[in-house]
Amino acid sequence: MKVKLKSKKFYPCYPVFIVSYYGEDGSVKLSTLSSSYSLGDTFVMGMHAGSYLAQRIETIKGYCINFLPTAYLHAIERAGMVSNNRKADKTEGTGLTFGKSLTVNAPLINGASFVIECEPITERIVTFDGVKHVFGRIKGYLCEESLLTDNGFEYGKLDVPLFEADSRGRVYRRMTTDTEQAGSFF
Repeated sequence: MKVKLKSKKFYPCYPVFIVSYYGEDGSVKLSTLSSSYSLGDTFVMGMHAGSYLAQRIETIKGYCINFLPTAYLHAIERAGMVSNNRKADKTEGTGLTFGKSLTVNAPLINGASFVIECEPITERIVTFDGVKHVFGRIKGYLCEESLLTDNGFEYGKLDVPLFEADSRGRVYRRMTTDTEQAGSFF
């Protein structure tokens, strides 16, 4: 029997990632997000409209979506929860180091296992009910060599924390290494 869940919000385990981009002064800026999806060559992410990233997204030329292993949860939280997502400089204290994207004008996080390089599609950015929905064009993918085999990406090896929450609380969950081939349940 189903019963009504009384909650103003519910997040059923979205991957957590850090967006890295350059500030107006050329310094590295970070924002942690989880509400997102990708389809084809598009990556869509949602953020509070009052956040620093939301204010800057239409003026930056590129950004990287960095998926870090669960060992980096301190840095992930530091880049997302300092000053309620409104502080411009959350990079200090994360312990992260940075490289340069191969495809877009953006920094990438060296410790990230998987990186999606994007450019904002400014005409597709929408603000609704205090949330900014940002559409980005995927320009490239980068990953640690250990995630590849001769056949391509090694499913089940990517270690990314998942975010699950409702109005009552927020938790991180971990991915397992278990995989099932899509289409094998027919």
